Amino acid sequence: MSDGLFISFEGVDGAGKTTQVQRAHDYLQECGLRSQVTREPGGTPVGLTIRELVLHGLAAFPSVAVTGGTDVVDASDDLAPRTEALLYAADRAEHVAQVVRPALDRGDIVLCDRYLDSSVAYQAGGRDLSADVIRRLSLWASQGLLPKRTYLLDADPSQSKSRLDHEPDRLESAGDDFQQHVRQAFLQLAQREPDRFLVIDATQSIDRVWQVIQDDLDKLIEGREPDLPQVDDENDDADADAQDDADDDESTAGYEDDGQDAESDWTEAADRSDQASEADDDLQGQLDDEQDDQSMDAETVGGDADDDSIPVDSPARWLLRSRLLRKTR
Repeated sequence: MSDGLFISFEGVDGAGKTTQVQRAHDYLQECGLRSQVTREPGGTPVGLTIRELVLHGLAAFPSVAVTGGTDVVDASDDLAPRTEALLYAADRAEHVAQVVRPALDRGDIVLCDRYLDSSVAYQAGGRDLSADVIRRLSLWASQGLLPKRTYLLDADPSQSKSRLDHEPDRLESAGDDFQQHVRQAFLQLAQREPDRFLVIDATQSIDRVWQVIQDDLDKLIEGREPDLPQVDDENDDADADAQDDADDDESTAGYEDDGQDAESDWTEAADRSDQASEADDDLQGQLDDEQDDQSMDAETVGGDADDDSIPVDSPARWLLRSRLLRKTR
């Protein structure tokens, strides 16, 4: 096995295990460490079926729970304690083989919401089966796999059950005496293995409970190198700069096109202006010639510049008339 880390969370129903499991997962992700959240029962497809059976009884499967030749199931049709213990062991065997061990072999951190200590506490403490037998059965099913750390969230069941936000399952509704026996069984397990268990007062605030877990978790992961893919900021910056350059090139190309269009328009306008100037020069030359002729005629016959000697449609006649009008004003 590689350097994977296995951590379990235990406690009576309503102690806050699921909340703290999720906080631990989020924290490890922030630290750049791969972690996987799982649970028992129900950590695999097979386990989900077993979970429905052990938590809700035969009533969860009325189509297959045939009683007296019918599909009717009533409250008296329940699981025997040994059957229940074996079902939990079967769930654990599948869970470890399909989920937990492969993740640990990859070097992941596995966070498990309940593990074999729940079987010992519930089946031995609550169902009065032998604790040693249940433990040996669980170790056989899991091939001897134990967590590196077990966080036991301890709370009086009379207080913790008020936190439940769903209809109680068959274990949660087993009665106060049953839950008290389960709690005491958990505490006895913690006393036997103080190096693995960390008992936390779960009646404290969620933040305070998490602080205790985080402090211990930091010690467990000390020295572990981040193994989650990291975002390469330099590459992102380079990509952003390249995109900006591309935008600038496109923008510049647009300006160059505009400049070329403007230059083309200006050239055409200049050509038109030159043509107009040449036309004006021709007109002015014609006018000067006509004026010379008129001057000669005026000196000879005494006529004015606006007489009929210049054709009416002639541009020269129109220009002369304009100039005469300006002089008279």
